[in-house]
Amino acid sequence: METCSLSLKTTHIGSFPFENPEKAIDLILESVDIPAWPQLSKLRNESMIIQFNEGLPGFEREKEIINTSSLTFEEELMKFYELYFEIIEEKKLELLEKFSLSENYAKGFKPFLERLKSLNFPAVKGQITGPFTLAIALKTENKENVIFKDDLRDLIIKFLTLKALSQALELKKVSPTVILFLDEPGLSGFGSSSFITVSKDTVLSALNEIVEILQEFGIITGIHVCANTSWDIILESKVNIISFDSFNFYDKLIIYRNFLREFLENENKYLAWGVIPTNSETLENISLKEIVYKFKSQLKDLSFILNISEDEILKKSLFTPACGLGSLSESLSIKAFEFLKNFKNFIEGER
Repeated sequence: METCSLSLKTTHIGSFPFENPEKAIDLILESVDIPAWPQLSKLRNESMIIQFNEGLPGFEREKEIINTSSLTFEEELMKFYELYFEIIEEKKLELLEKFSLSENYAKGFKPFLERLKSLNFPAVKGQITGPFTLAIALKTENKENVIFKDDLRDLIIKFLTLKALSQALELKKVSPTVILFLDEPGLSGFGSSSFITVSKDTVLSALNEIVEILQEFGIITGIHVCANTSWDIILESKVNIISFDSFNFYDKLIIYRNFLREFLENENKYLAWGVIPTNSETLENISLKEIVYKFKSQLKDLSFILNISEDEILKKSLFTPACGLGSLSESLSIKAFEFLKNFKNFIEGER
């Protein structure tokens, strides 16, 4: 599937505090091995619940609902499923243009593509809100969570599939290897009282449906969760990369050691360690030495627990900030990327 090695590469989660996309792109291109287009999350249209919903049948931006009682909903829904069939089953990929990211919803996407045309990055990354996170955030006009409505949940999954595929194939025009992350912060709420009736199989099926289609097109897939979750769901999924906040939640992931061992023993499976803290207070006060020490302690511990050598684990490791940088100040987001770059140099220098 992949055309370049991902071992020890640095990349990042999408969000930034900048409002100027070029400023974010400059920082990205000078800091990481695998650049991703910037999500300018201070702009309302680029919040993760709105950004990827442009064109979603029944979606009302101001209320953040799917209005199934609108006069045009049924017609929009029928047209969408016709398009989905033509694109996925009949491979009419030119129709994906209808699901491309527009400047109004992704100010940094097109400038990012333009900049990369003249560069030779062997891999690039994109991202999209995951189906669980979006389905628990959106409600119907009757205030019902979409996650509990089978038909609307299916709509969300298939709509995100086309948005992700459109994005990924655009990225393929500027780099031979494309990684696409499903950002799933909502999975930290899986199993809570609000969503106790949502089964593991429901979540796994939603994730795998998107992942499998992307993989059919040669896309490397990842899932990012920036807090704790039921990691067995993600470890059992067909995703290639698990992105986690190792700075704060390493001890939660290793509870699932048997699932983790099996995951890492499979080909084309990677851990993206979120080694750089993205909490403002921590980032202001921590040193690179402390970050490196914490990671090396975790690496040693994981090697012992899984009975896999540190070197083998490193071969299946990427490094990122713990989460997106959208909630930080601009200066702290720059500091996070400086830490990431220096961390990578230190780890490589020791090998």
